Amino acid sequence: MTGSATEVRRYALKLLHYRSRSEKEIIQRLKRKGFDDNHINNIVEFLKNAELIKDNVLASELLRNATENKLLGRKGIQAFLSNRGIKKDLATETLSCLSEDTEKETALRLVEKKMKVLRNHPKNVIKRRLWGMLERRGFSADVINEAVKSIENKEPLP
Repeated sequence: MTGSATEVRRYALKLLHYRSRSEKEIIQRLKRKGFDDNHINNIVEFLKNAELIKDNVLASELLRNATENKLLGRKGIQAFLSNRGIKKDLATETLSCLSEDTEKETALRLVEKKMKVLRNHPKNVIKRRLWGMLERRGFSADVINEAVKSIENKEPLP
């Protein structure tokens, strides 16, 4: 399927109607649909000029989503941005806005949420599970250590 420029534009706008997408995501979806590379490049330029594709704004939105909703750490956010097609230099620039305090607060929120489930487990099991969960979410060892210690200080573990 090569498709006309109109079909390519219609499909690209349909994709953007559902949610914001990066330039890379749009290109991948249009290629997967089988559209001609020349049409794809023209439409991507059109969308960028019309400011319908703005990777820097998308990166900021994804950062906020990753910290507030997904409760990810720095490495987890880096992977999340990369998976959504944000270029490495833009992801690094976006992550520079993430303070260490914000990352710690996010880890604490996640630990407090998980403690509702783990409350009745032995101390070593709680620590191990919290550590693993935080590590998988992309938090650094320092942040994990602080978050786990803060729980010990708040309430005595069994």
